[in-house]
Amino acid sequence: MTTTALREPLAYPFEQPDGLGLHPVYAELRQRPPARVRMPYGEEAWLVSRYADAKSLLGDPRFSMAAAAGRDRPRVRPVAVSGGGLLSTDGPDHHRLRGTVAKAFTARRVERLRDRVREIAGELSCDMRKSGPAADLGDRFAFPLAITVIGELLGISQENHVRVRDWLDVMMSHTVTAEEFHKWNSTFAAYTADLVELRRREPGDDLFSALVRAHDQEGRISMEELMALAPVLISAGFVTTFNQISNSCYVLLARPDRFSSLLGRPEALPRAVEELLRFVPLPNGFAFPRYATEDVELGGALIRAGDPVLVDTAAANRDPEVFDNPDDLVLDRAVNPHLSFGHGPHYCIGAHLARVELQVALEVLLADMPGLRLAVPEEELRWKTGSMVNGLHALPVTW
Repeated sequence: MTTTALREPLAYPFEQPDGLGLHPVYAELRQRPPARVRMPYGEEAWLVSRYADAKSLLGDPRFSMAAAAGRDRPRVRPVAVSGGGLLSTDGPDHHRLRGTVAKAFTARRVERLRDRVREIAGELSCDMRKSGPAADLGDRFAFPLAITVIGELLGISQENHVRVRDWLDVMMSHTVTAEEFHKWNSTFAAYTADLVELRRREPGDDLFSALVRAHDQEGRISMEELMALAPVLISAGFVTTFNQISNSCYVLLARPDRFSSLLGRPEALPRAVEELLRFVPLPNGFAFPRYATEDVELGGALIRAGDPVLVDTAAANRDPEVFDNPDDLVLDRAVNPHLSFGHGPHYCIGAHLARVELQVALEVLLADMPGLRLAVPEEELRWKTGSMVNGLHALPVTW
């Protein structure tokens, strides 16, 4: 039976419990059709949290990201941000833009980067061990690993790494004012424009040089599209990977038996990484709405043409209809069709790279620091409360 909304919209995103737990309201939502929700700003939306509904919607061309243009899209802060490029197009335009960058992220090319990722991680691990028996694993390992890998791939020089991080802290903030946002966005747009000119003068084998060629020589993308692609690639390639590495290490170290169960077992890491990707709820109110282009029945609800829909993949990844013991971390889970990288035409283009970085990060830490452990009681760790991505302010460790 198809139903429409019968109750007041729920306030969303739901209050995040300490750590990486999910709000108990999700258990109730799984028992009924998609709910109506209201974010702090923008219009009301539908919320999809069941796995089957989420996967169906993500692969359905009747739900459009491009249709968000000009709408008062649901969001967590006053300023409305376009996804830009890959996250604000559908159909042929999306296929064209995706094809422009896809060659840099193929599984074969990324596998060729594995040794370089291992070299970077090894150097960071060595530096940590030399500096003393305690460190902030996020600041000394996860951050430089993630920013160096995506920086080398895109062609961002090391002296700009901290600049990029500062910009992304603002972009991911729930509490940033419109004035602050536009100031930082203008500053980064100027940096991107400078980078375009630099790659015109000094082209290289990096992705940004390829984007400049795609505009200047091949005519495949406009300058507006190039400028929109840059921040999306940087943020997607750094923010999520950095926080996923830190959060994954936290999850393993909070229960030392989890970390020790992987010692001397590099063959177990691919499955462990997939489970960590499923288990860790990374986005926190960070979702680009899709708009129905026609009336669609989804999970027992009638989504009217023009209605925005939000997909909560973290909740879908805990659906007991798909995952046995979904709230438990099962590092050797054999079947794990999680939706952490999405599904369908907007499937994360950097998924292969993220997997390699996570696998190598754990591989190096397990090999170099088998005695790694939290340096403070778990209850003393502080979680970011004003960010669109779940993460710790710091992850103090010792060994």
